[in-house]
Amino acid sequence: MIETDRCILRDFNEHDLESFMSYRNNKKWMKYQSTKSLTKDDYRKDLLGNKDINKGIRLAISDRITDTLLGDIYIIKKAKTISIGYTINPIYSRQGYIKESLKAILPVIRKKYPECEIIAMTKKENIPSKNLLLNLGFIYDEWIDKLQSEVYVYTKGVE
Repeated sequence: MIETDRCILRDFNEHDLESFMSYRNNKKWMKYQSTKSLTKDDYRKDLLGNKDINKGIRLAISDRITDTLLGDIYIIKKAKTISIGYTINPIYSRQGYIKESLKAILPVIRKKYPECEIIAMTKKENIPSKNLLLNLGFIYDEWIDKLQSEVYVYTKGVE
């Protein structure tokens, strides 16, 4: 569990499922995301069962006072690379919750896995996400045609 001024990054709970489904099954909002429009049982299995970073874990971003689910962060480790992804419920978009959460978790990841490169991918047309990554200290690295995505590498804390 990681706390910020307004948020708590924590494991998902059963009571988060309905809220998670409300934004994950919003096809217009989730146009840049791969995990969407699944059943409640599929989400339950993904959110509540897996705690292995090598298989990919998803952390809830919840309001520090109300415990309301605001969004989520996905982290997966493959060899010497850690990929992160993030989503916010559209009700809470453009309020800085993702930035605040990433600012808190990126140094933790860097400290725990100093040998790993931390990357994030985004679609070329997702300007808000690209701006967020650049603001957090990521730099553009490459275009992956197969995934139709840009790759950004986190540079803070690298010697």
